Amino acid sequence: MKKFLSFLCTSSLLLALAACGQAPKTNEPIKIGFLGPLTGGAASYGNDTSNAAKMKVAEVNAAGGIDGRMVELIVEDSRCNSADAAAAMQKLVNVDGVVAIVGGQCSGETLGAAPVAEVAHVVLVSPVSSSPDVTTAGDFIFRVYPSDALKGVDMAAYMEKESYKKIAIISENTDYAIGIRNSLQAALPEGYAIVFDEVVDPDTKDFRSLITRLKKVKHDVFVSNPQSDSVLAPMIQQYREAGFTQPIVSQDIADSMNLLSLAPEAVEGMHMFNPSNMLGATAKAGERSFSEKYREQFGEAQSNMSFATLSYDAAGVILEAISTVGTDGDAIRDYLYGLTNYDGAAGGFHFDENGDVIGISNVLKMFKDGQIVEVTE
Repeated sequence: MKKFLSFLCTSSLLLALAACGQAPKTNEPIKIGFLGPLTGGAASYGNDTSNAAKMKVAEVNAAGGIDGRMVELIVEDSRCNSADAAAAMQKLVNVDGVVAIVGGQCSGETLGAAPVAEVAHVVLVSPVSSSPDVTTAGDFIFRVYPSDALKGVDMAAYMEKESYKKIAIISENTDYAIGIRNSLQAALPEGYAIVFDEVVDPDTKDFRSLITRLKKVKHDVFVSNPQSDSVLAPMIQQYREAGFTQPIVSQDIADSMNLLSLAPEAVEGMHMFNPSNMLGATAKAGERSFSEKYREQFGEAQSNMSFATLSYDAAGVILEAISTVGTDGDAIRDYLYGLTNYDGAAGGFHFDENGDVIGISNVLKMFKDGQIVEVTE
C-alpha cells in the first residue's frame, strides 16, 4: 500500500508539473556531438578541433555544468567524407540522442550530415567547413568559418595585385576544393584566366603526369587546391621537382605546420588565405588566452591554432544557447539566428540569415624560414 501511495504521489507531481508547463528536473547529462576526421589525410585538423571542443566542455563542467547537469561530448570519426558523416550523424541523433553538434570539419562532412540535421531539428555548428554550398545546406546549419565565396574573392584580388594573369590550378574532387575553384574562377577580373584547370580523385598522391602536361602551358602562378595537407605536400613537392619556379598560392589547408615535415623545401614561400594566426592568442582581462591553455593541455596544434580556436568557439556558442534556452532544437536554432554577438576566443561574431559567420575573415599568410607568418603589406 505504501508503495502504491508513493507511486500515486509521484504521478500526481509529474502531472502537476506538466500542467504548469514545467518538465521534471533531471540529472541526466546534456549530450552534444562532434563530427570530424580523426583518421586519414585530414586527421591533423580533426584532432585539433576535437581537442578544442573537449576543452570547452571540460571548462563548462568544471564550472558546474548547465543548470546542474554535466555536458557529455560524443565524438565520431566522419573521415572527411559525406557518407561517413551521414552515418555518424544518424548514430549521434538516433542512438546517442545529442541535442546539437560541433561539426563537420570538412565541407563534405557538413553537407553529408545536413539532411539528417534538418529532419531531426538538431543544430550543427561547423568550425572549419567553408564550401559555399554550406550557406544553403539548411535552416539548422551554422558555421564560424568564412565561406570560400569570400576566399575566392580574396585570392582573385591577390592575383590582380601581383599581376598573375595566367593561373594553373589542380583541385581535389571534394565539395571543399571545388567550392574554392569555382569561387576563384567567378571572382577573377577581366583579362585574368585559369589556363590549366584539372580535377583529381580524392587522396591522389601522384601528380607527375599532370605536371608533365603543365610544362606545355605558360602560367604565372600555381594554385594548389586539395582537401588535406597529405595531398597538398606531394602536389607541391612534385611541382617543384619538375623545375617550376612560379609562386604557389593555396587556401586554408596549406595553413598547416604539418607541411614542414611533409614538404619542408617546397612550402617555403608558399602563400595561402585563412583566418588570422592570432585567433585565440588574445587573453581577456584576468584570464589566460585560449592558445596558451590549449598548448598546456595538448601541445602545439597539429595543423594550426585558428582551427582549434574556432572549434572551441563553436562548442561555446552551442553551450551558451543551451544554457539560455534549453535543449530544444528549434529554440537553439532561433537563439543562434537572433544572436547579436558571441564574445569568443576568436573575438566577437554572430550569424547572418543563412547561418554564415559575420566577424571572422581571411588574411594572407606565407611560409617563411620554417614559420607561417601573416603578410602585412
